[in-house]
Amino acid sequence: MSCPRTAATPVIVSPGPVHVGRERWETLPPLHHRSVDFRDIVRETGRLMQELLRTSSPVYLLTASGTGAMEAAVANVTVPGSRVLVVSGGKFGRRWAELCDAYGCRTDCLHVEEGRRIDVDAVVERVKRERPEFVAFTHVESSTGLLFPVQELSARLGGAGPLLIVDAISSLGAEELDMDAWGIDVVAGASQKALAAPPGVSFVGMGKRALDLVGRRRGGTYYFDLRRSAAARESGDTPFTPAIQTIQIVHRSLLEMSALGFASVRSRHRRASDAFLAAAKHLSLASYSQNPSSAVQALALPGECRGDEVLARLAGGGFIAAGGQDDLEGRVIRTGFLGLLDVRTLERLVSALGRALQESGCRVDLSSAQQRAREYGVDFPLFAESGGRFLA
Repeated sequence: MSCPRTAATPVIVSPGPVHVGRERWETLPPLHHRSVDFRDIVRETGRLMQELLRTSSPVYLLTASGTGAMEAAVANVTVPGSRVLVVSGGKFGRRWAELCDAYGCRTDCLHVEEGRRIDVDAVVERVKRERPEFVAFTHVESSTGLLFPVQELSARLGGAGPLLIVDAISSLGAEELDMDAWGIDVVAGASQKALAAPPGVSFVGMGKRALDLVGRRRGGTYYFDLRRSAAARESGDTPFTPAIQTIQIVHRSLLEMSALGFASVRSRHRRASDAFLAAAKHLSLASYSQNPSSAVQALALPGECRGDEVLARLAGGGFIAAGGQDDLEGRVIRTGFLGLLDVRTLERLVSALGRALQESGCRVDLSSAQQRAREYGVDFPLFAESGGRFLA
């Protein structure tokens, strides 16, 4: 017997793009991107991004996916022959290596077994031996749900060490990240994760050491040349036509998160993720990551379950999650507590996932799983399920 298809609008619980309620689109005022009102939004969005990243350095808005922000980082601070150490724990860590290779860097990749904790000692030893100019890594590896120990690594390397370039696309807003205090030189982020907005807008935060390097590369980039963004930043302009509506939604999310408190929003992500992982244990699912993040959960499936079948049944129950990538295809399912999730959504998700697993032949203790989800607490919602607003 298959799970009956729900008549309600499915809720996206993938690692991103996240669920964006229709209400968030319908209430947007029409704006021209060269108007005073939109320029004010651009300026305030930049300021709020600085607040979120805890930095006094500029944050540039790009109309591009998160990979565009990563490419902008590489294009603006490296030159052909730059020595870059990439620490990779999965698909998106490897993307740093691919980008650095595309821009002619001398790339050294330290591969970590997928899902395993990052060995900071091994990274520090490789840095001492190879003496790279840059170290690039992914804060939350969304292919495995792994959280990278950014603060520990930056403390071990010291402020005079290689420049640190961080992909915070999945972590921004869900995980602790203190750009200035931790000595992070470049941060790449995007709109479609914890900022509860559609894809299409990304961000690059540039510390002083990184800014001093901008302009060294001769040719090879145009759209992602951040000098254009810097020239337009003070006036609230963008060098090219921006994703107007998406920027408006990002702006609203940042205002709501700031009013609630960025630390409180991060705490809610952690509590929701912990509750879901606890519930998953009663559904014969285990965290694939040894150090799971607040943003992305990768759950290893029992041998008798096929990922595509579970995901199809879960979609029939009203939730769209993601499968594994590359070697993990069919072996894991991936979810994300990024944006539109409160305790009611969490309870419904656990119930729907339990039924999908039962129908796929897995043994589950659904009542215990539901109880663990319920412990998240109605007094601690992440986001309004209807209306699309963060809740105090």
